[in-house]
Amino acid sequence: MNDPHGPGGGANGDPHDRDPERIPSQAELDAEDLAELERSSRDHDQASLYPPRPADPGRPPVALVLHARVVWWAAAVIGSILALYGFFNLSTITDDLRLRLLEGVVSDPANSAPEDQIDTLAGFFPLFMLVMIVVVLVIEYLLLVAAATHHSRHCRNFFLAAVVVHLLCIPVGVDLLFRYPDITSTMVVLSYVQFALLVIAALFTLRRSVNTWLPESTRMKPTRMLRGR
Repeated sequence: MNDPHGPGGGANGDPHDRDPERIPSQAELDAEDLAELERSSRDHDQASLYPPRPADPGRPPVALVLHARVVWWAAAVIGSILALYGFFNLSTITDDLRLRLLEGVVSDPANSAPEDQIDTLAGFFPLFMLVMIVVVLVIEYLLLVAAATHHSRHCRNFFLAAVVVHLLCIPVGVDLLFRYPDITSTMVVLSYVQFALLVIAALFTLRRSVNTWLPESTRMKPTRMLRGR
């Protein structure tokens, strides 16, 4: 009796129901190879996007948990001194900044702040910058500790980004807060000592031992994200 399903196999032509003695066509072989390539490509992309973390990365390197922290703590102590000095002398700094802005209105009116906004600016910026000294130091500390405790390259990188922002703000902060005749020049010197210490702390977190201990970076590629949808 003839097979009711015909030579192709089952009723739906399922390749798994084909006659084992039947030789598949070249088109079928090519389709199977293409499906296998796509499956391998998806697995490779998934592994690249989410690399496995080692179960036990070992003890954090000394450069990250000791050297960088000691140097950063020295910079944080200086930052605390600068902030406390600024808060205790806030009225003096505000008055000095107001006078500077008023002098700018007279000497260079085209590039100076509007005269009716001088009091607002002089009252806002010193207080804002003093508060930000404390805020940035707290953020840096949390990220530096998290990089070691959570074995996180991302936290280390965010710490470096916070340090870069801090370094960019120091020259501006020195000019707005401490570069006045009635403010001791020691604050300017301490600010640039803090600048140097932050640079050293950041460099310690970039040591080869730290980069080797941290997990590999996960690189997000738009083409892979779109392909996975």
